[in-house]
Amino acid sequence: MAQSTVLSGATVYDGTGSAGQPLDLLIAGDRIAAISPPGRFRGMTHSARTIDVTGLSIAPGFIDVHSHSDSSPLIDLDDTSKILQGVTTEVNGNCGFGLAPINPAFVDDFTTLALRIFPPLEFDWRSLDELHERAAATGFITNFAFLAGHNTLRVAAMGSDERAPTPAEMTVMKDQLYRALESGAAGLTTGLIYPPGIFSTTEEITELASIMPATAVYASHMRNESSRVRESIEETVNVASHAGVRCHVSHLKVAGRRLWGQMGEIIETLDSHRTTGLSVTHDVYPYTASSTMLTAVLPPWAHDGGAPALLQRLASPSERARMAQDIAEPSGSFESHVRSTGWENIVIASTASHRYEGLSLAALGAQQDRHPLDAVAELLIDEQLKATMIIHGIGEEDVQTALRSPYTAIGSDGLPVGTGGKPHPRGYGTFARMLDVYVRREKLMRIEEAIRRMTSLAADIFSLPERGRIAAGSSADLVIFDAEGLNDHATFDDPMRSPSGIHAVWVGGEQVVKNGAYLGRRNGTLLSARH
Repeated sequence: MAQSTVLSGATVYDGTGSAGQPLDLLIAGDRIAAISPPGRFRGMTHSARTIDVTGLSIAPGFIDVHSHSDSSPLIDLDDTSKILQGVTTEVNGNCGFGLAPINPAFVDDFTTLALRIFPPLEFDWRSLDELHERAAATGFITNFAFLAGHNTLRVAAMGSDERAPTPAEMTVMKDQLYRALESGAAGLTTGLIYPPGIFSTTEEITELASIMPATAVYASHMRNESSRVRESIEETVNVASHAGVRCHVSHLKVAGRRLWGQMGEIIETLDSHRTTGLSVTHDVYPYTASSTMLTAVLPPWAHDGGAPALLQRLASPSERARMAQDIAEPSGSFESHVRSTGWENIVIASTASHRYEGLSLAALGAQQDRHPLDAVAELLIDEQLKATMIIHGIGEEDVQTALRSPYTAIGSDGLPVGTGGKPHPRGYGTFARMLDVYVRREKLMRIEEAIRRMTSLAADIFSLPERGRIAAGSSADLVIFDAEGLNDHATFDDPMRSPSGIHAVWVGGEQVVKNGAYLGRRNGTLLSARH
């Protein structure tokens, strides 16, 4: 039988938003067995070891509500980007992307899309359960919660075509979503700026979401986060409302310098929907730049037919000219990152060959003495579409306004590790940055409120029982940190740096981080949402 442990002398934040208190915790097995005022366990637990953590703080393990670590259990290296921030649970499958199901009839469509964001994998599973069995065999560093990705479901049903699904194809999507929910999915997620989700209608998504129970979540990377952000919010809310499920806006932002200062009105709009009784929440990463696949700069029609068709269009001078025109003067719901932010504010984060990383798209064009789109097209052809970008287009005032809302959870939106390059620092710094910058320096909120956003609020949104709170009987997922000495070190120039001040992390009752170093223990587990 595993030895019990007493954590003694720390200030404990229970995750509910209550002020910290001096308390001792007794860990037995994978649970918090008891909580007591300091010193009460002395002499009562002869078999327990005591760890003195005087002067430090203890919180429930942080929950990253918007992660893209789906592939982390499957790669050779240990992905410590989150565990060294104190994150013990990640919600994956966001922005419509997941790694299953895979339909053999459309395996090429799936693979070429997945490889734009995920590192090289064999993709030799088919069902979600097969994927989870494969991941469990190698082990989870953090607990793994998940959403069913609409893009993945759509590819499995009908490939990458720009058209509506047939009734039979819709039945396939519904069946796969139902299976995901049976396997523990917290809900459905869309990425409506990416193919093939970009081709879907509101009615398609609503019909799909309607098969979910009321406790499930519809989480959306909306169609447009800049010029049409209000319309996109209305679409997201309407899908959830008509489907009778919870609504969650992924990485809430107002992108584009001409639109800065509008977040207050956006929050008021979301608040008004909450007054109707609809559960509406959102997440934010605390940075003024976003990041995604480089192909997202291209207009929707360019993606019709999948990767082979896109590569052909990129090689055509006339099609490039059409793309350039649509990027400069977007129509419909197309969110043109270039139009809202400018070529000079979009930076190449990674490519398959690692060329051009750190260059802006404007600098890339200047270096080659050609229009930026021509340079981007050649890059995408050379790299077979495997490239990501960082977009500097969010106002700090809007970030802080969004963070002030009590309905804002925290998500890193960190892209998968294993592709190299110079990724967005949010993957390594989000949770430390919240406490370092927005609590200690900016005093935007009290520490207990920030911890609530990163723990119990997140667990409640995604129906994750026994996580997010320190209470007798809850899972022993804990982070022990120095509240005054926690520092975020990840920057855009040096993004893969872990914070200092995270002293220890416990996952499922086992210590996996000690003195800020990962101990090599994969003690996470696959979580099932409670519906």
